[in-house]
Amino acid sequence: MSKIPYRIYVAIACFLMTLCLGALYAWPIFIPHLEAEFGWSRATVTLPFTVASVVLALGMVPAGRLQDLKGPRILVTMSAVLVLFGYVLSSFSQSILLFVISYGFILGGAIATGYMASVGGGLKWFPDMKGTATGILVGGFGLGAAVFGPLAQQMIELVGWRQSFIVMGVVFSVVIGLISLVVKNPPAGWQPPGWNPSKGKGLGRVSPEYTGLDFTPQAMAKTPQFTLMWVQYLLVLSAGFAILIHLKPLAEEFAGFAPLAAAGLVSLFSASNFAGRFFLSPLSDVIGRIKSFNIIAVLMMIATASAAVAVTSDIPIMLYFTAMAGGVAFGGYLALSPAFTADMWGSKNFGVNYGVMFTAWGAASFAGPYFTGLAYDVLNSYVLAYAVFALLCIPGIAITMWWVKPAALIAFAKKHRLAS
Repeated sequence: MSKIPYRIYVAIACFLMTLCLGALYAWPIFIPHLEAEFGWSRATVTLPFTVASVVLALGMVPAGRLQDLKGPRILVTMSAVLVLFGYVLSSFSQSILLFVISYGFILGGAIATGYMASVGGGLKWFPDMKGTATGILVGGFGLGAAVFGPLAQQMIELVGWRQSFIVMGVVFSVVIGLISLVVKNPPAGWQPPGWNPSKGKGLGRVSPEYTGLDFTPQAMAKTPQFTLMWVQYLLVLSAGFAILIHLKPLAEEFAGFAPLAAAGLVSLFSASNFAGRFFLSPLSDVIGRIKSFNIIAVLMMIATASAAVAVTSDIPIMLYFTAMAGGVAFGGYLALSPAFTADMWGSKNFGVNYGVMFTAWGAASFAGPYFTGLAYDVLNSYVLAYAVFALLCIPGIAITMWWVKPAALIAFAKKHRLAS
């Protein structure tokens, strides 16, 4: 009987960790309960989630630097501690400020350290299939709301939202603490046995976006390809966040869904998020990342537009399509982006480089939920917000279809002596 490669254990551990951290996406389950208790507006009630997302994005930069210097284990340990404090302190919050501190800053930091350990440390074990591996390593992050959303809904009904936060914090902290014993970097210079980068085929072949260059974060930020992809990231995922956070209240208030059925849409989005990572990440290993990004942007545009059509044309069933298509696109993007960053700008400084790229996720996590909530508060409707975010996907499609090319990056880097 052959010995199971250690990288399989790393992949399983990272998947379980990101599954716990992905409970962040179950935030819409708590929205009506917080509104009922505190009387907050729709825009206000998105703030703890938005701050957590922004902290996650900004925290990925120092977490990436720590990952590059010290490895993933210290990050996983930090995540276990912070996730406990974040959830438990949130359970005692009596104001939006305390919620922003506990759920936003502390829990956001927990997710940043754990997510970077998974994608930064775990990806080093899979140079032969970056896209596929990323889908597995962070796949749990997309599935978190599908697993914990219904459980959270039931816990809230039984013991209330405060006690539910305590249970989640304790359980997640214990699981992540055990995972810290497993996740580590491979030995220096390690490669999968028998893998030859120059002869790989199918999932194991070198991506068309692979440049063979290594950029520092400062050099990467000077390239036009980075700026373009950062903008593309922002445009496409803003639409995704608008769907994720506001789909449940939209379904209840404008489509007549019962609370449990509306919560099911959140779970469907999450399950589709998970499926998108596992379908689009290996697809990108075969057809390339850029073509896959094109598919994602088109899918997100259609998903967001369908939410507006569902309301204006009174076709509630279309919200199921919105949840599925939007979830697949959202998850697929997050699975492709790390592999794309490593291919284009190199693996040497991947941790901090991807942290810099991931700040676009943070900007999107603010723009999508907040401006959609603001539009609702002003217009008592989600239609205009979803229509606008659908239209903003069009320049996102143009960016990857015409303007981001690996050959152009190589030429620019050589001209300006930006890479090694």
